[in-house]
Amino acid sequence: MDRNKILLTPCSLITTLRTKLAMLRDWGSWDSDFKLMTAKVCQQLLRIINGDDSHVVVPLQGSGTFSVEAAVASLVPRDGHILVLDNGAYCKRAAKLSQMMGRRCSTLSFPEDQAVSPETLEKALQADQSISHVILVHCETGAGVLNPLEAVAQQCERYNK
Repeated sequence: MDRNKILLTPCSLITTLRTKLAMLRDWGSWDSDFKLMTAKVCQQLLRIINGDDSHVVVPLQGSGTFSVEAAVASLVPRDGHILVLDNGAYCKRAAKLSQMMGRRCSTLSFPEDQAVSPETLEKALQADQSISHVILVHCETGAGVLNPLEAVAQQCERYNK
């Protein structure tokens, strides 16, 4: 029986016909077109964050959960202490993954229909010097909340987190 393939995603998402048609093309990591496209995406991402001279983009093939797991495993030492700014399901998943990977993890909870507060983060960082890393879900799609990435990043930079 020949069945149509469907794109399964963990959240509500409208997939355009253009995207679906692009998915019909097979790409191999060894193809020159794929390498050029990947290099272009990496360059564009560096430009967006003004990181050309200071950062490297490493594309990861997987879900958001896969990316969170990779970030925690790669960036947070085993004796690190993660603070997850929690205002939804993806934040809770990030905290659970961090704990499952043996990292000390605390959460700072906010209502699911509100953005996280950089001021509350600052108070938490002042109160607990053991926090080494902060996890923020920029777009908590379960509730449709866009969290203030730049303001949170500024607090993290200010406190060297």
